[in-house]
Amino acid sequence: MKKIYRFIRFLFAFLLKIIKFIWVGIKKSIRFINRKKRRAIPFYGFLLFVLYIFLLVQFSGDSKFGTTIKSKTLNDITQINPIQVNQIIEPTTVNEIISAIKNTTGPISIGGGKYSMGGQTAFENSLHIDMRHFNKIVNIDKTKKQITVQAGIRWRDIQKVIDPLNLSIKIMQTYSNFTVGGAISVNCHGRYIGHGPIISSVLGLKIITANGDIIIANREVNQDVFNAAIGGYGGIGVIAEATLQLVDNEKVERFHQVMDIEDYKTYFDKNIRNNTNVVFQNGNLYPPKYDKIMSISWQKTTKPLTDTDRLIDENENYWLESNLSGVVSWGNSGKWIREYTIDPLYYIPETVRWRNKEASYDVKELDPSSREKSTYVLQEYFIPVENIKSFIPKMSAVFQNNKVNVINVSLRHALPDHESYLSWANKEVFAFVIYYKQGTDQKAKDEVKKWTLEMTDAILSENGTWYLPYQPHATIEQFKKGYPNSDKYFALKNKLDPDQRFTNKLLDKYNPYAQNNLSHQKKKIKEYFRAEEQTILTVPEWYLVYNPKEYADYLKSGKNPSDFPFYKSIDEYWKLYDRSIKLTSEAYPENGEYKTMLQVIGVSMTMEYGAKILYENTTGRFFSLFAEEKKSKQEQIIIEAQSAYSDFIYQTAWYEFKFMPWIKKVWSASDNSDCSTLRKWERTLLFTLEFSFKAFYSKLIEYGAKSTYETPSNLIYLIVSNSDVIKENKDLKIIQKGNEKMIIAVTRWDVFTKEMIKLSEQNVKIFEISGNDEIAVSVIMNNSQEIKSKDVRLLYKSRIVTDDRLKRNVYFLPVTELLPFIKKAKSENITIEHVYDY
Repeated sequence: MKKIYRFIRFLFAFLLKIIKFIWVGIKKSIRFINRKKRRAIPFYGFLLFVLYIFLLVQFSGDSKFGTTIKSKTLNDITQINPIQVNQIIEPTTVNEIISAIKNTTGPISIGGGKYSMGGQTAFENSLHIDMRHFNKIVNIDKTKKQITVQAGIRWRDIQKVIDPLNLSIKIMQTYSNFTVGGAISVNCHGRYIGHGPIISSVLGLKIITANGDIIIANREVNQDVFNAAIGGYGGIGVIAEATLQLVDNEKVERFHQVMDIEDYKTYFDKNIRNNTNVVFQNGNLYPPKYDKIMSISWQKTTKPLTDTDRLIDENENYWLESNLSGVVSWGNSGKWIREYTIDPLYYIPETVRWRNKEASYDVKELDPSSREKSTYVLQEYFIPVENIKSFIPKMSAVFQNNKVNVINVSLRHALPDHESYLSWANKEVFAFVIYYKQGTDQKAKDEVKKWTLEMTDAILSENGTWYLPYQPHATIEQFKKGYPNSDKYFALKNKLDPDQRFTNKLLDKYNPYAQNNLSHQKKKIKEYFRAEEQTILTVPEWYLVYNPKEYADYLKSGKNPSDFPFYKSIDEYWKLYDRSIKLTSEAYPENGEYKTMLQVIGVSMTMEYGAKILYENTTGRFFSLFAEEKKSKQEQIIIEAQSAYSDFIYQTAWYEFKFMPWIKKVWSASDNSDCSTLRKWERTLLFTLEFSFKAFYSKLIEYGAKSTYETPSNLIYLIVSNSDVIKENKDLKIIQKGNEKMIIAVTRWDVFTKEMIKLSEQNVKIFEISGNDEIAVSVIMNNSQEIKSKDVRLLYKSRIVTDDRLKRNVYFLPVTELLPFIKKAKSENITIEHVYDY
């Protein structure tokens, strides 16, 4: 009852404010009139009209609509690489993975924790296999200190099981959040002294190939597959299981020392490199000068523990670490604070802890409070140990010249790896792990690409290479130079996966066997790709095409224009707007530009129809009393003009319509009939005012559109089955043929819908439209009709405002189901209204 009371009180107060506003306006207008300032009348009239339009918008729409589309957009920890996939599965058994591979024909991407930072775990419109629920321990051999696990398991989950056995992982990353399959796919490394990449601790793999076969790969059986899969970024197949070597858990003590970078190599060779007591070691190279480095090592000890925890608490709060990283990212002052205040204080206490605890860090300690406007990203460079002195000045110059906000540079040592085909350590190297801050907008991304290409040249000049789990900015030529065995890797991949199904953004760029695929050809077509959310966001925009058609048909039927449901039309537009915004709110990145456009055209439509509501329900209704059954010549031309306009905007932008010739045609018409003169002139004057305003307004919009945007392409591109039944015409062109698929171009808008209806009668399959795998379609049907079809989702029902017997249903479906859906609708006498081509 209290809520109802508060609502009534609010409503009453709101109405009083409106009445007071109007009354004050009237009084002021009268006062101005008395002072002969008659301009107050139109001014306050305008304010009242604005208030009226505001109320029309506020009381229209469907703000309570609660349905959303489930997101199929994948991103990594940086949140700057969104990729929309076709389907996401979360298998728990090998058979589920095999079934998914065999029952699909398109690209396949594989992901775990999503900590790679450049699209290495995803690809557009792919079947994405999320391995994180495939996470069981298969076997532990305590005697041999070996463990076999499913690839989706995290290091931390293994640690919880092996720590009570006093065993430890031999090689892993510094942080324990990563999955084993992901770590093997990138051939990870850590801070472990006396070791190289993880491949040296992997004893065997179980791999599922592109045809669904299971391969056992180790150093005795299928060694080439073993060498390609480790560090192969999911291109060889799905790593289902891995057998790893373990070691004993031991107590370790922390030591640290700060020195000039000039002395670091000598210090490392003398105290670290051959010291079998050192378990972990890294050097923190201090930006922005890069002339000082702190060596931090953890050495085996028998001293009593100062930290008795076996593992880091998974519920640890990282508020302090997150904020300290923020301080360091301030600029050079933040770097100074870190080097001379934060680090000296942090490393004061003597620390003795278990090896497993030191290996159980959580990446949450690196997370900023928000990644909306800026984010933290990694890069990593592998430089031969003898070349670090000459490389550091080159690295420093690139960072300083490009004003890169480097937070930390960590140096880790790695022994050579001569097994992995995509080995990043063909020699003994120091890994430079770069942790930096960047903006999330396109300008910031472009700046990072620029300096990354410069850095890649600097790396290659020192016979080094860079780590591939980060942004794939390097050119193909740079990649071949940095990874000389990549040809061997891609040749084996092509043998096992000739259709190049296992892919991602990294492999797609550098795989020579994919260069002639349609996936590469489409990238050469300007305006091929369109944002998928626009297929839904265009629904309210298209309502401003359907509704004028309803109005024109309403006039043709001879009904009184004053009775047209203008408010219902306003309400329906804002309902479609609210629903479209809500539907796309979670599944896609916000499309602010399109949203603003919908708001502008919605307000314009509301103002036009709001004015018509006022006029038609007063003056128009009065003059309708004089209307005759027979229409005057002028009224007939007005109806023709409205029909011509409604037909025109189905295929062409409204502002290109020629309004003025129709006004001239109405005024030039001679009418000798006995129709009502009053009604004829009233309709003529109203039409003249309406079309004159639209003529003026259209020129403004046309000027704004042409000065702000490039002329949009009137073509939409599809990948379809390679079929001889498709014949070219003026609205459909064949662009590129492949073995089984081809790219075609179809004229957009209304023609596109008509061409899809034609294709539905042929033996053709659509695989992709404009880079997307889902599309919205609206149909007109009787209230009693429904369409039930596999994988087809009803988004919402919309009113036909002039006919309560009909409804508009808007569906969302895979593009592969578009033609079967159209064919089914036609067979049930349902009208395909429009296919929303983004």
